[in-house]
Amino acid sequence: MDWRRLGLCLTLLPCVAVSLSSEAATPDAATTTIQSKVRVVVVDVVVTDAKGAPVPGLHKEDFQLLENGKPQTFASFEEHTGTAPTVIKLPALPPHVYTNLPLTRTTDSVYVLLLDALNTPIADQSFVHKEMLKYLATIRPGTRVAIFTLSSRLRMIQGVTTDSTELLALLNDKKGIAGPHQSPILPSGVESQADQEVVNFLIENQGGPESASVQNNLDTHDTAGTTDPAAAVDPIEAMKQFLSDSEATETESRVGLTLRALQQIGRYLSDIPGRKNLIWFSGSFPTGILPNTDVVDPFSVVDDFQKEVRKTAQLLAADQVAIYPVGAEGLAPDAVFQANGSPVSQKRGLSQLGDTVQQMRADSVARDSGHNVMDDLAKTTGGQAFYNTNGLGDVLARVVDDGSHYYTLSYAPTDTNMDGKFRRIQVNFHGPKYKLAYRSGYYALDAETARSAGRALGADPLLPLMGRNLPDFSQIIYEVRVLPETPQPGPGAPRLGGNTAMTGPFTRYRVDFAIWAPGIKLDATPEGRQRGAVEIMVIAYDRGGKPLNFASGATQVLLTPDAYARVLQRGLQMHEEIDVPKGDIYLRTGVYDLKGSTAGTLGVALHGGPAPTTAAAK
Repeated sequence: MDWRRLGLCLTLLPCVAVSLSSEAATPDAATTTIQSKVRVVVVDVVVTDAKGAPVPGLHKEDFQLLENGKPQTFASFEEHTGTAPTVIKLPALPPHVYTNLPLTRTTDSVYVLLLDALNTPIADQSFVHKEMLKYLATIRPGTRVAIFTLSSRLRMIQGVTTDSTELLALLNDKKGIAGPHQSPILPSGVESQADQEVVNFLIENQGGPESASVQNNLDTHDTAGTTDPAAAVDPIEAMKQFLSDSEATETESRVGLTLRALQQIGRYLSDIPGRKNLIWFSGSFPTGILPNTDVVDPFSVVDDFQKEVRKTAQLLAADQVAIYPVGAEGLAPDAVFQANGSPVSQKRGLSQLGDTVQQMRADSVARDSGHNVMDDLAKTTGGQAFYNTNGLGDVLARVVDDGSHYYTLSYAPTDTNMDGKFRRIQVNFHGPKYKLAYRSGYYALDAETARSAGRALGADPLLPLMGRNLPDFSQIIYEVRVLPETPQPGPGAPRLGGNTAMTGPFTRYRVDFAIWAPGIKLDATPEGRQRGAVEIMVIAYDRGGKPLNFASGATQVLLTPDAYARVLQRGLQMHEEIDVPKGDIYLRTGVYDLKGSTAGTLGVALHGGPAPTTAAAK
């Protein structure tokens, strides 16, 4: 990317907008350019010795690259040793003009701490929080760190910064959202115990008058839809099936929210060069719903999310994001042996023993399954999984050390057929038996297909990136000018935007976009024109994050050669207008390339609200 040219282009917003109409033009064969796309695969390799320390000073000749067992030729080789970041100085922007251009350009690593409250009991969150405070108080100066939390949605607590005092202040804030929070979906230990006691009560009173009463209550639930009629007759089996179905639904919701959060973090990090290390603290790693042999129909809730998990991991790996899953539970004994554990049931003798053995088996299966997923995520992306340890500070130090010292290898595959199949990457080392960590492979897709993988059919691809608390994305670089319209409409004028029922005083804003054209996928037509499709969106939020109004529009771009030349010089210019209520407003703007499946977003504070964390605010 030519950053100097981009900086010049992005200072030309006030110029006249480029016409996007299909002007008549005579094709000129001499100006037709045929572009050949060569897929280059980038592989980060962390090399450690027997003590786990990074190995410096290696050379290209020490490595061998293979794809599906076939040797590949190096396109580049670079060693990273943790050099200090550099900062881009932009020209002064005109008043009311903002840009999502990242200010920091460096080949060194970024570390993202993801505090997962969605999948972690609150007691384990407190443990992680305490250990993180200890580590950040001694973190190496210049380390670039961002903090996210995941609960009912993904939130960015702090964007990438080297200021450890700022990170500590955020984590120490007793009222901040970085502290422990009860998961909105994961059942607490008390809730799980209460569910088990209901089943125990039914068993102890089987055949008694209470059974009929409980059966009447269960009839109000959807037990008639189970696949085995016995569950609709036996109140004990009906309750077990109901609890199993509820758990499956909760797990499915957690899986969906978790994967979407990881994909959003990947988009945030995609424009940052170099290795990105995602340190994911979680008490559980939901990937599937296993058969429950304790219910009438063990396979009624079976599901497997491994495919979606691996697809997400591959998308992260393609953008040089290595996942380091860390078990937030520390040393984890079986729940039935914990000092503060409650009895599995009030039954005696063999029945009590059977319940104990069953819970131990269930805990073991869940724990082993979670650890397997952690290992799979780490191996796929070139990270490392850590679990069953109380030394989380040591884990953080290890990840930062590994992530700062690595080798970047790249190659152009000898197999140029982008057939969508998975290709296994293998890196061999000629020398001592060092440990190598790198991503396991990639899917042979063109870049735009890879980025759009997993998008729901018919869904607006830009809307999920426009949340109030999501980070700004920089896959597409643009400037935006936000000014009140002159003159303002009268009090009785119809409201502009999707919320036509908005009442009270309002201000109409004109939002002008200047989009860096090389960041948009444009295809050459036989007539010599450039064709593409771009969506822009504007959403207004109040200080609490409540959406107040929105405006969006998609444009089919068709440029003659002359128009395309002007767009290259001045940016692709688009326009929206939106009415917002009086008060402190946070305006979220976004651009999406409908052909290239890339995005850019930027937040702007209006009416004296909190300053946005953007290039324009610094």
